Amino acid sequence: MRRLGSLRGQMLLGGLSLGLLLVVGYSLLSANYFLRGMDNITLAHMARVADGYVRRLDGERPDGLQEVAGYHLSGRWRAMPEAVRQAFDGAPSEPGRLYKGHDDEPSERPAFYFAMRQPTPTGPLYVVDAVAPPPEPVMADKGIPPPRDALNSLMTLLGLGVAIAVGLLVALLWWLRHVSRPVQALGHWARGLDARRLQEPTPDFGYPELNELAGLLRESLRSAHDGLAREQRFLAHASHELRTPITVLRHNLELLRRFQQAHDETWSPRHRQVFARMERAGTTMKHLTETLLWLSREEPVAPPGVELDLASLLEGQVAELEYLLRDKAVTVELDTEPCRVILPEAPVRIVLGNLIRNAFVHTWEGRVVIRQRGVEVRIDNQQVSPQVAETNAASGESGFGLGLQLTAQLTERLGWPYANLADATGHRVRVVFEARDAEPMGENGG
Repeated sequence: MRRLGSLRGQMLLGGLSLGLLLVVGYSLLSANYFLRGMDNITLAHMARVADGYVRRLDGERPDGLQEVAGYHLSGRWRAMPEAVRQAFDGAPSEPGRLYKGHDDEPSERPAFYFAMRQPTPTGPLYVVDAVAPPPEPVMADKGIPPPRDALNSLMTLLGLGVAIAVGLLVALLWWLRHVSRPVQALGHWARGLDARRLQEPTPDFGYPELNELAGLLRESLRSAHDGLAREQRFLAHASHELRTPITVLRHNLELLRRFQQAHDETWSPRHRQVFARMERAGTTMKHLTETLLWLSREEPVAPPGVELDLASLLEGQVAELEYLLRDKAVTVELDTEPCRVILPEAPVRIVLGNLIRNAFVHTWEGRVVIRQRGVEVRIDNQQVSPQVAETNAASGESGFGLGLQLTAQLTERLGWPYANLADATGHRVRVVFEARDAEPMGENGG
């Protein structure tokens, strides 16, 4: 989803755009009505002058050029001054309409002309108003103040519009600052929520909507916190209660081992293999309960480390889990090198066991490549046909179960780099067991 920016910025941009649009629109509308009003006033004044002049002549219209009240009047367009005729394309043709023209030659004080066609009983009468103010020094000498023409009025109107726009902007900024303070307070309060503050009443943020949102956030976080606390309590209690039956099982396995040593001749290879699996399963359950108890605690102290050989540990895990590949067309490639490393044994066994188990369970036809170099372990399960992987994924074998979640939690807690990348043919897993001390072993293991 594309990021739209902060809410405050969006409100500021929207309000500013709306304000500027209104100011510009009303300024243009006011300027248009102002100019139209000036044109109507000019047109009405010219029509009154023409009607008054015609009444004084008893309905006759002059053929020559006449000047009345500063206007040029004539019944023939050709009688108008040359400058007037050059400012227009031709004689005004539509009665009651104001025509505008100006000098074609550039000048510091250009002349503007207004013309109209006034109907009379004896024919049309042309009225022209020439607006060409004399220079200001001449007007000052005669004691005449400079005229306040339409252009100055228009500039005043536009300046007023700009002032209104600036005022709106200042008011909008003040309003946004006033409104954003409760929103910022809500954000600070939400970021500081913890188990203690969740039990306190919700502060008042000044607006009912913000108070309702704060209540929803508090209830949602409190519900999530309560659920997490219940899960942690269950995990701790279950792990603690499992320690007793696991201890009983391991003690009985120890008695069974002593019985085997006393009656070794009666035990077949099959019996020894089954007994070895039971011992490994008991050890795995013991390590798992210890690790779950450690994860349920809040202290970040890692379990004590012991010297391990990653290569031997990998080989043992593969041998223990090979039964998962029965009746499957799967080959296993194990490539290791001896390496002694100081690590907590239980988390290492759980991580390696979960990753290898998931690779074996979710590979139906293909190969599993396990490569170990120093403290880095890579496990790739590759399906021969993507359709096989999709079929088994659709049947519920997605490859992302509790084991992988526990692996991710363990590696994050212990600071081991871990990555699990999925593609159409399987998964590519990488984990690095960063240790306090690691020493490559010789080819003979010593």
